[in-house]
Amino acid sequence: MSNKITLSDQLNSLKIVIVFLNKYKIILYLLFILSLYGYLILAISNLESGNTSIATNNPPIINTAQHINQSVVKQLEQLQNNNVTVQSLFQQARNNPF
Repeated sequence: MSNKITLSDQLNSLKIVIVFLNKYKIILYLLFILSLYGYLILAISNLESGNTSIATNNPPIINTAQHINQSVVKQLEQLQNNNVTVQSLFQQARNNPF
């Protein structure tokens, strides 16, 4: 008995696996599609649960707003006060944030 692994032995075992999987290719395909749909449903439900926190009074966005540089805020306010076009852009952004 030889302990060497030959290419022909590997090809023969690969053919056996392919024949076995070929019998169940429809079932494997359906399992793949169902697992993909399951992953998408979980991802969407996680996104929806994240959106509900925005609707509450304590959204996580407020925590990030504390790190805004105050000099940038002052510069934007000065720009808004000096330019009519910028004033209208700020007003439009306040009225329609989307």
